[in-house]
Amino acid sequence: MAPAHPDRDPSAAPPDAGPVPDRAAAPVAAAALPPAPGPAPGPDGTPAPVDAAGLGPAAVRLYTRLLEGGPQPTTALAAALGLAEEHTEAAAAELVRHRLLARDPDGTPARWRAVSPYTAAAELVGPEENRLRRRLETLERTRARLSSLIPLYEETYRRGADSGAVEVVESRDRVMLLIADAAARCTGEVLTVQPGGGRPPGYLERALPRDLEMLGRGVRLHTLYQHTARYSPGTQEYVRAVAAAGAEVRTLGELFGKMLVFDRATAFLPVWDNPDAAVVLREPSAVAFLCSVFANAWSLAEPFSASYTATTSAQLQDTIAGRLAGGAKDELIARRLGMSLRTCRRHIADLMDELGAESRFQAGYLLALRSASAAPPAADPHRATTAP
Repeated sequence: MAPAHPDRDPSAAPPDAGPVPDRAAAPVAAAALPPAPGPAPGPDGTPAPVDAAGLGPAAVRLYTRLLEGGPQPTTALAAALGLAEEHTEAAAAELVRHRLLARDPDGTPARWRAVSPYTAAAELVGPEENRLRRRLETLERTRARLSSLIPLYEETYRRGADSGAVEVVESRDRVMLLIADAAARCTGEVLTVQPGGGRPPGYLERALPRDLEMLGRGVRLHTLYQHTARYSPGTQEYVRAVAAAGAEVRTLGELFGKMLVFDRATAFLPVWDNPDAAVVLREPSAVAFLCSVFANAWSLAEPFSASYTATTSAQLQDTIAGRLAGGAKDELIARRLGMSLRTCRRHIADLMDELGAESRFQAGYLLALRSASAAPPAADPHRATTAP
């Protein structure tokens, strides 16, 4: 047996150990190299595919040697490669797991022979590939059967029957399935309104791959947040990712409600008394109205950034002032603006300092006076006007 040479194969021994002196010490060095885990079996007991790109350098050298020199026993391979027999066996076992190595049945003593990557791929990947192909064919047949009912569905709707133009889905899992299906079939545009400040991290983690996939297909994504979402780290990270892929994100002080619209054809709206449910709206006129409301809000919104601008700060202060003048309580103002109660009260305190008010009642009165003085003069109802 040839001694190991660490300068020829770093896996033969630690860098400061020197060459392996004899067979007795070799198992100790080999123990430092844990065998690579084998592939987990598939559903039917067959080995799952293995990533061939994960082959170690010793395994690649061994495979190359067998391709060039033909079948050889372990001892000859170890001598040719300058490896200990234990390391050679470990490399051979790695190739066997990838189905790239087999025992030569005609060799005496037993010899290793290289197996074609085509054969290895057929053995490892082929069964799973066939299962996936059969599964895809089943899914396509199912979709075709359901799609065959679309003409009947649309014709019934045109006749004015209740065909599900407004559908209330009470299962959260089913809502998520319907959204995923609408996203997969979307070809043009997605409009999203997300009030309430920063979005929960779990929702963002689920939404990001879906949204990036749609953007990658050329779908336009327009999203509206409230100004308070600008200070949410998770929302900032999500916006950076989708904006880099082409999405447009803006913020507004107040939003009209949560909404998700795909291709201006299907809208998802919340159910006011059930957070797990959704209203799925497919009636064309109603969806078109929602899109026009979105367009109006979009025109007033500011591009998303990680801090307030002078414009967004002024909008936020004006919104709080308007709510305060209307007698709204702190809790309602905070909820409508998507901020914490503590932050809301800090903004109110700053506004009272600016007005010189000593109480909320006085602040509301002063704000009402300020609003009245800033309003344009009312038109004389008895004065003749000319229509434009």
